[in-house]
Amino acid sequence: MAAILVVDDSSAVLKIVRLALSSQGHTVITCNTGEEALEKLKSDVSIHLGIFDFNMPGLSGINLIRETKKIIKNPKFKLLVLSVEDKPEIISNALFNGADAWMIKPFNNEQLIKQVTELFGSDASL
Repeated sequence: MAAILVVDDSSAVLKIVRLALSSQGHTVITCNTGEEALEKLKSDVSIHLGIFDFNMPGLSGINLIRETKKIIKNPKFKLLVLSVEDKPEIISNALFNGADAWMIKPFNNEQLIKQVTELFGSDASL
């Protein structure tokens, strides 16, 4: 399965996402900040999906998306945003800047697993 980088300033969200996705066979790497996430992305080419919180201290979600797209050149890399934000203009800005999907918190594990599966599609190489 895939290596997934999860970035959120909430340890509870990190734990929930890690447990849900690792139960599906994914390798889950967690970070508390956008800055830490960028370092992981630079050093670990095995990461195929980023799951990012949008509202975090330090590097904002939109800037994390932009910087990730500068680092990652693999067209198969996918980016999912998890956020309490539900304003259409914020969501469309994130999608315009490189996010592939958006999920609103709170979410349930089944929704998350389904979204991740859809992002990977039928790509068996992940």
